[in-house]
Amino acid sequence: MTFKCKMDGRCCTRYWIPITHLDALRLVIYGNINIYNAVELKNAKIYKSTKFPPVKIRRNYYYLSLREVEGTSTCIFLSPDGRCLVHEYKPLTCRFYPFVYTVHRDGSISISVNEKAIGECPGLVLDGKPIDEEIVKRLVRLAKVRLLEIKLYKEVVHEWNSELNNIFAKARNFIDFMLEEARKHKKMLESRGLWVK
Repeated sequence: MTFKCKMDGRCCTRYWIPITHLDALRLVIYGNINIYNAVELKNAKIYKSTKFPPVKIRRNYYYLSLREVEGTSTCIFLSPDGRCLVHEYKPLTCRFYPFVYTVHRDGSISISVNEKAIGECPGLVLDGKPIDEEIVKRLVRLAKVRLLEIKLYKEVVHEWNSELNNIFAKARNFIDFMLEEARKHKKMLESRGLWVK
């Protein structure tokens, strides 16, 4: 099996993209993006995520995600010609598609094809062979980083939900808090050689 991203943007019109505080920070530092216009909160009663923690704003729970073009499920960073405008520093969720990772009980990580991508992703060629070894190696390393980033994000959300959220809190307050924490976590990840652009 081989894969080479064709950058046609199909995946950018089908899925909502949950992000962490560190994904948001990448957009800010590498793309000089106004993060308040780039993200939105998805109602946790409607949207589901098993990996990302819901953020409490006042009395409701939400998932932090990339904003979509109003009235569509298209990512705001998808250009009219189907190219990702933030490809070099896009969220880690996006970097795995069309693959998924599984963490086994012994801590090992395996990579497989996302079944939803079969027949949908034009860059995915099912030739009966295993996934290219270089792709697997790159994605296993990225999965390790992503697992750590999600763990750190869960800590940030837990602190917000249990200590900082109140009836006057707004989404902007959470975004400010999570970016402050993201800057601290970026330094820590850099010192351990685990920061990814």
